[in-house]
Amino acid sequence: MQRQFDIFVGEAPDVLAVHWGWLIALGVGLAALGFVAIWRARAATLISVGFLGALLLLGAVSVLVFAFSLAGYWTEFFIHVLWAILVGIMGLILLTRPAISAEAITLVLAFYFIATGLLGIGFALSSHIESEWLYILNGLVSAVLGCLLLVGWPLSGLWAIGLFIGIDLILKGGAIVALGLSLRAISE
Repeated sequence: MQRQFDIFVGEAPDVLAVHWGWLIALGVGLAALGFVAIWRARAATLISVGFLGALLLLGAVSVLVFAFSLAGYWTEFFIHVLWAILVGIMGLILLTRPAISAEAITLVLAFYFIATGLLGIGFALSSHIESEWLYILNGLVSAVLGCLLLVGWPLSGLWAIGLFIGIDLILKGGAIVALGLSLRAISE
């Protein structure tokens, strides 16, 4: 059994390595999209909130369809219908009012960053783990980021989500480019 696994692992990079160019192109494309999202952060925010609203509406329809498959279970049926209605209302609000929704989401993110930052600092100081300064630094960055969002709110709600998405796309694109370059080295 171990021999079969070793053969599979040994052959997988060679099979993937011939496609290194596609991975680099994908990574560069994602990074470029990330730069556009940062450049047009407000538009990226509104588009992403609208997309989230559309996904919630799709989820509401799915829950509603599932509710009708619960024939004979009235309690579960009504719970699922109620859940579908609530998710549908949220999706409709996000889709029709993306600016106000983005502000609300940003406010929740600000409190989330502050809470996780303070909890991370508390964890690092109370547990005395190795390299606790990294945990403290991570907590400080999260808390400061949350405070910055909170101080700039509600205006930060119009650009913060797009900025975060842009940064995430750039980092993911860079990681995919690095993977493509490492596969290129294997193929040579």
